[in-house]
Amino acid sequence: MFKTSLTFLWKLSLCAFSFYGGTILGGMAASMLGLPAPDMPAGADQMILGQVMLLISLILAGTLAILSPNLSGGFVWRWLTISLLVWIAYGVNNVLEGSIFTTMSAASLFTVVLYIIASLSCGAAAAWLFPAKNKADDFFISAKNFFARHTPVSWTWRFLAALFAFPLVYLSFGRLIAPLVMEFYEQGLFDLTLPAWSQILPILLLRSLLFLFACLPVLILLQASPRRMFWMLGLTLFLLVGGLSMLQAYWLPAELRLIHSLEILADELVYAGILVFLFKPPATA
Repeated sequence: MFKTSLTFLWKLSLCAFSFYGGTILGGMAASMLGLPAPDMPAGADQMILGQVMLLISLILAGTLAILSPNLSGGFVWRWLTISLLVWIAYGVNNVLEGSIFTTMSAASLFTVVLYIIASLSCGAAAAWLFPAKNKADDFFISAKNFFARHTPVSWTWRFLAALFAFPLVYLSFGRLIAPLVMEFYEQGLFDLTLPAWSQILPILLLRSLLFLFACLPVLILLQASPRRMFWMLGLTLFLLVGGLSMLQAYWLPAELRLIHSLEILADELVYAGILVFLFKPPATA
């Protein structure tokens, strides 16, 4: 038991370091491309941000340590699947949302490039250190079996339903918490801003398309019952989409961070439930 725990801990630490080190290498790559580095958020400290990033890296590594063994197939496809999910949900998504809800320059192309390296690095570490329980089928066989579940007509309405699911879920829970957080955005506190609907809706649709693109390979490779699939996907999305970001944004009021964390948790659990319902095998419907 002790030896097993020790092995898990060093694997977890190596996976966490791969993400943390990847952010450093990603920042160097973005600078070499001539992209301007984002300014520090008002009230943030570089040393504290580095310490928080270490904690975030450990939490992310623990999340991937659970997800990775349940993805079938060989190393390469599992690596790419994990990396894509982390990059889209944690990197690109937060930049897109930050570009309209904040005035911070962290919502920039620099950050997108930074997380490409970090996502590829931690994705490779997770796929290697936490191998698949089921290596029998490669990605193409799993994808063929996945798409054989339904007819083309059935897939069409399922994909359309999945595409519009995220905006509807997001707006529904957003309206619930609006009375509690609107003051921060209307007054422009902590670099926050309130965008117009003409900005919100296109970004929501783009985020939904990206989420579907990132979650589809996970759904294809994930070997679990619908219930376990729901919890693994929902909690993973919660952490990547906003849970880790709310932890990182320590300079924001605790009340605001807690409310948004609960909102994001509800968002992602409902969204994951919809995806699992739409894409699970007919026999388990």
